[in-house]
Amino acid sequence: MQSWNLRLFRSRALAVWMSAVLAVVVVLDCSGCAPAPPRDPQLAIDLRWVKNYPKEHRSNVNTGLYWALSFLGAKLPDSANVLRWHGEVVTLDLGAAQVQDGTQEAWKKLLRDFKASEEYRRTGAIDIGRFVFVSLCSANLYYELSGSSRTYPEFVARHALGARQIAVVESAVAHGNRLIEVGTGAGIGGVAFVAFEGSGSLKDATFSKQDVETLEFMDNGQLRFGLYDLDGHLKTATTPALTTAGKPSKCLWCHEINLNPPFSNVTDVPGYYTTRQFRELVTSQMRVVAAYRHTLRSKVDFRKTQDHSNAENLYLSFAQPSAQRLADEWSMPVGQVVQKLQALHLTPHAHSAYVDDGILGDQLYNRSEVEALAPYHGVRGPSDSREPSSYEPAPLQ
Repeated sequence: MQSWNLRLFRSRALAVWMSAVLAVVVVLDCSGCAPAPPRDPQLAIDLRWVKNYPKEHRSNVNTGLYWALSFLGAKLPDSANVLRWHGEVVTLDLGAAQVQDGTQEAWKKLLRDFKASEEYRRTGAIDIGRFVFVSLCSANLYYELSGSSRTYPEFVARHALGARQIAVVESAVAHGNRLIEVGTGAGIGGVAFVAFEGSGSLKDATFSKQDVETLEFMDNGQLRFGLYDLDGHLKTATTPALTTAGKPSKCLWCHEINLNPPFSNVTDVPGYYTTRQFRELVTSQMRVVAAYRHTLRSKVDFRKTQDHSNAENLYLSFAQPSAQRLADEWSMPVGQVVQKLQALHLTPHAHSAYVDDGILGDQLYNRSEVEALAPYHGVRGPSDSREPSSYEPAPLQ
């Protein structure tokens, strides 16, 4: 090799070696660096993972949190650093999650309440199950955090509703007839439905409206539900005498990520959509929804149609805990927890096949009954996760 070629080879080899050394130094240096802090600390909170069932992994918790936040309107950009784990605690950054515009102050108020609780002061974090249970299953909070229309006239102003209606005589939800109005706008923003529950018959024109239920899609591709009285005010739940629809959280559980076709209706009423036309309408609008969702670059993958169950397991396990779950949550031996439960004459119940698939076990307790035994006070959630509740947290604002 000529001398000048040898010198050139040595220079290049040295440069490559120095680049490799520098890269290793940078990696080692950054591995000890703390992640960048949340841009707005008021929109960040530490959450504590209490294992809910033996096969639950951190990936299940991540997916569950993403879906819960998505149900509440967060955009969750795929590249955003929303969750940062340190041990069994995860820092949730709602600023990075990009919650709904106009809801930031409500979120900040809720996080302040969590951080002021005895639970947060004692443990340094909020139970992930409590966070999801309180935020997603409390109807008043759901409305504020998801940016629901404050009144029914406000909802109507946001959507064009067509003159042609759907008469559901045999409903899988309502105890009687159900009248449905359909949005006529274009694109994802035009997909909207209003259902009226009431008494009387659509077939003989004696139907009288009493409850109002709304359905629309948010910018993040998720459904958003609203329940109103005839004066246009938000309700925490539907009227049990009229329907089994329950709370918005039950609407989410029942619809999952879909528009539901008529399950039971067989009677067509002149002047209204036929059952066949209703099915075709649902199919057509779900194509619009699917096409829109395909354009999103989010941490929520709508193609994984069962991922939403991870969010449901997070709040169900808190609302219906096992003795082992309570022992882990309270940092007590399970035998001591069982003694406390027996002292109050509390007996466990089996899971409900109607509510969950049994993954959480068959020896479960009601949160409202066991909360008094906890070694600290936490932010109180509703008395029921999906059905009309005797107690609901008040609006944040």
